[in-house]
Amino acid sequence: MESPTGIIPEELMYPQRKRQAKAWIMSMPYTSQFKSDLWKGWCVTVGLMATRLDYADIEASGIDAGKSS
Repeated sequence: MESPTGIIPEELMYPQRKRQAKAWIMSMPYTSQFKSDLWKGWCVTVGLMATRLDYADIEASGIDAGKSS
């Protein structure tokens, strides 16, 4: 799990900002795994559970999404 502290803007570090935090993570040029780890860290920090759909959306927005290894 990646700590969101110092990465995600402070104003997004509240449970009621879930939609905005998710959009911010999706907009950033990070790999799918890093984004997923960052999202998990955000959820743990603010005390929310994320859905499988949240993770699928976030992972699909990674700079490496759709590339085969």
